[in-house]
Amino acid sequence: LGTAVAQTAAESISVSDQWAREVPPVSETSAVFMTMKNSSDSDLSLVKAESDAAKLVELHTHETDDKGVHRMFQVKKIDIPAKGMTMLKPMSYHVMLIGLKQPLKEGDEVALKLHFYDGSTMDIKAPVKKMMKPAMDHSKHMMHK
Repeated sequence: LGTAVAQTAAESISVSDQWAREVPPVSETSAVFMTMKNSSDSDLSLVKAESDAAKLVELHTHETDDKGVHRMFQVKKIDIPAKGMTMLKPMSYHVMLIGLKQPLKEGDEVALKLHFYDGSTMDIKAPVKKMMKPAMDHSKHMMHK
């Protein structure tokens, strides 16, 4: 029997395209987005994130109900499927920065420590970028004759 050394979740996850949302100086919250790829044969989970940029850091997701009302809520974990990836993006999973210690401006960087279910951690830096305004969705408007 060979002795395989099990990789930690942090060793099996690669993070790319990470960025933090620039917010106006009056805003006390922002969000960090990224793509997490899992090279292992097991489902892995991000369970916590920490950053000195904010008083509180939470994992969140976003839901739209049948009336089109958006709401955000905290989640205990974000799963990254075996041999798959999970995108943290606007209107979906994201890392919420609550109680920003200073305004985030384009060109700044937010340092984050990602914590995985097995206790392993990964340090990343997310450049602050301006949020592109989404194109307006007119699909729900009725045409009047």
